[in-house]
Amino acid sequence: MEYAFEVCWGPSQCKTVVRAPYQTIGEVINTLVVQLDLPRFDARKQRIEYGLYRDCEGKPERIQNTQTLAQARIQAVRVYIANVTAPWWQTKAIETPPQKPVTDRLPRRKLPVTPSQSYVCRLQLAPNCVVVVQGDYLELNRNYLSEKLPSTMVLAEKARVFSGYNSRLMHVSRTRHCDLFRQHEQWYIRAHKPTYVNGQVLNHGQTSVIQPPGTTIVLGQGGWSVTVELIEQ
Repeated sequence: MEYAFEVCWGPSQCKTVVRAPYQTIGEVINTLVVQLDLPRFDARKQRIEYGLYRDCEGKPERIQNTQTLAQARIQAVRVYIANVTAPWWQTKAIETPPQKPVTDRLPRRKLPVTPSQSYVCRLQLAPNCVVVVQGDYLELNRNYLSEKLPSTMVLAEKARVFSGYNSRLMHVSRTRHCDLFRQHEQWYIRAHKPTYVNGQVLNHGQTSVIQPPGTTIVLGQGGWSVTVELIEQ
């Protein structure tokens, strides 16, 4: 059973979302930042750290990122996502520093800034089952899918095997089927077991670049399909 709850990212900006109860608050935050198209950098070009909050005796209380939705009991409630250093419900006066006389200013040469392009890697494991890769590395295998997929879907696949039918999930290796990793702001897939990328099979450590906006990979011949999305930060 999935959890539905309302998330607000502004005074009049709220939306009902649905997430799996085993997802951590950190994972939920990462997907919400992408889904709600929230800014990732502040005016100083510093990365924004977001937190998820709930009402506690009339005051917003931050929820620990390591808790799952089930542990935090985030179901049919309202939560708030905000910059932890400058929550949108707090208004602060901006102090203008005193201006120095023009004669005290020395001309400075401005160097051109070349923005570096970076991407967040997001995986759609099944309909309404999306996870964001944390960090620069993720190993895809059957154990990982069984943990992240809805329990009803995993049980259905096991029932197919018990009844003698083919199961796409059983075509995925239990451990180290393939790896997703980022290097120099570029995402790659490295296959240890047969993995199909754009119709090409990779195996035995073969590596391929994942080009934006992403691709669909199949783990094993006739196996589980995963959509890989690269979202520009």
